[in-house]
Amino acid sequence: MRNIQHIILILITVVILILPGCTQDRTQLEWKQVNSGTDKHLYGVNFIDGKLGWAVGSNGFVLSSKDGGNTWMETGKIAQLSDTLTQVSFTTHKNGWVVSIGKVHYTGSGGNSWVVQHHERSSVGKSPGILDIHFVTKSEGWVVGGFGTVLHTQNGGGKWEKINTSSEKHLWGVYFADPKHGWIVGEDSEILHTQDGGKQWIRQETDAEQPLFAVYFVDLMKGWIVGTNGLILNTEDGGQTWNRQKNSFKGSLRDVAFSNETEGWVIGEEGAILHTTDGGITWIRIASPTAYNLQDIHLNKKSGWIVGEKGTILKLN
Repeated sequence: MRNIQHIILILITVVILILPGCTQDRTQLEWKQVNSGTDKHLYGVNFIDGKLGWAVGSNGFVLSSKDGGNTWMETGKIAQLSDTLTQVSFTTHKNGWVVSIGKVHYTGSGGNSWVVQHHERSSVGKSPGILDIHFVTKSEGWVVGGFGTVLHTQNGGGKWEKINTSSEKHLWGVYFADPKHGWIVGEDSEILHTQDGGKQWIRQETDAEQPLFAVYFVDLMKGWIVGTNGLILNTEDGGQTWNRQKNSFKGSLRDVAFSNETEGWVIGEEGAILHTTDGGITWIRIASPTAYNLQDIHLNKKSGWIVGEKGTILKLN
């Protein structure tokens, strides 16, 4: 009997020793600011793996990192100094795209040189601001922007085709869960959805009446949208219904990303970083190393990166 009690005491002691260690590992997960070497506003960030990544921003500015975002270097400028680069997407170590006012820029050399792959003009003769780009495969990509601009390529940008969605609103974000199923969000609570690779687009309804900035899906059913006034929308049925998720932040939320169906991050104004580990049932605002507005977040399996105003770059450790 004493031997049994002794064994139980040992097991309890082991559990007590292990649990604090697990808790400590969890709390050590935090965002830390790294030196970008610039004070220019950064709007987009993308990593092809855990080491190689790019960040883009105002004045045609491009940064790259080869060590997982610990250090950054300027790789030259794209387009004119007056152009703002709004987003970047790489599908391989060599092939990448950056979008700006009316233009899609392409590199096949890992960013050593860039060419204008497409120049879009609206029906009123102005070049629309292109606000987001998303590649669903190495060759198939989507671009969205002002005046209802939607562009599609199936051959790595050899040809960009203008897609008619019947929307004339500013479109802020695009995301495809697979080549067939995609969503676009924009001003006035615009949500567009396709189930056939973009041949037809259907509006999805929500009770929100405000700009929507970003959309992210972890599979064909589960997705999130963020917008102004701290808005976080969630769907469990592919967007047939969208429900608000509560959080304490009331500023604009600019981007959302999930590492799996339960753990995700939302970022926004004034350095806001919100975190969930239960699919958004609860969102907790965590300590942020900056008060500058945050614009874009990119996650991979082991780390994450955020960019924002005044050259802000944060890395998840």
